[in-house]
Amino acid sequence: MAMMGDRSMRRVTAGDVARAAGVSESAVSRTFTPGASASARTRERVLKAAEQLGYRPNFIARSLRARRTNLVGVLITDFENPWPQMALRHLVSALQARGFHALLFDVEDADSLAGIVPLVLQYQVDGLIVGAADVSAAIVETCSATGTPIVAFGRHGRRRLGISSVASDDAAAGAGVADLLFERGYRRFAYVAGEGGSLTWNSRGRGFARRAAALGLDPVQRHLSGETSYEAGGRAAARLLGRLPRPDAVFCQNDVLALGFLDGARDDFGLDVPADLAVVGFDDIPAAGHRPYRLTTVRQPVDEMMDATAELLARRLEEAAGQGEERLLPTCLVERATVRPG
Repeated sequence: MAMMGDRSMRRVTAGDVARAAGVSESAVSRTFTPGASASARTRERVLKAAEQLGYRPNFIARSLRARRTNLVGVLITDFENPWPQMALRHLVSALQARGFHALLFDVEDADSLAGIVPLVLQYQVDGLIVGAADVSAAIVETCSATGTPIVAFGRHGRRRLGISSVASDDAAAGAGVADLLFERGYRRFAYVAGEGGSLTWNSRGRGFARRAAALGLDPVQRHLSGETSYEAGGRAAARLLGRLPRPDAVFCQNDVLALGFLDGARDDFGLDVPADLAVVGFDDIPAAGHRPYRLTTVRQPVDEMMDATAELLARRLEEAAGQGEERLLPTCLVERATVRPG
């Protein structure tokens, strides 16, 4: 009885598995290391022995030997918006496929990002993926001191800081929305966004406004809602539609704002969408396709964006002295019921 108890309490080691499977300890290690070479026969024997013995590899010990934790700090904001949730699901899958594991941190704004980064680095993460606020030069310097690469997604124009980034081509998307609205007979444009200092506001809104100007239209009315929530969209509708001349076409920074604006236009002002007013969003979240919205919007290639983000991080880890790389991915305009049909 005592001998059985002692054995059941002892941690099973890689050596135990190797002896049971009739292979070397290095073969056991290769079997449990993503991307390492192990024959199908060896892998089958090792996994069978591991299951019989109840073996679980010690990834912490392995990371200490390899000087890699395979942990990636993922910093994301605006979790009330469905798009970051969609992005996170794809990102975690893309990281796991490359042998990484995500440590998730919620970030409120740029100030909190600067305070959270030193905390994240205490976990000895191999790299950072930031889908929150814009990354400052001070944050880049902090991470450079520890040799921790950064990849930003949903943000672009950061290559000058030496970090890689992946984003949709917001300027081209904004121009495409302006072309669609002009083609369908709308002439008084407005753009609704959250914070005016964000790159998303500057690129998405600038592309929209520049194309409108090129089409010979009056300057685009711009409204900063302070946040990108449904409620903020409703407040934007009250402000923009409560004065004359009203815009007859509104492009919103994201779908959540657009849904709030759409409800405000219909419920509070009795406007017919799309006859009186066009509303266009950005992201193509699930609710955008639901009744009664059927929102015309811009779809970001979320799966491709997240795969590229994981790929760039893996590349930066392999090429310690590599330069920052920027990838802009094309979007897709999804026409539904909030713009007049062609």
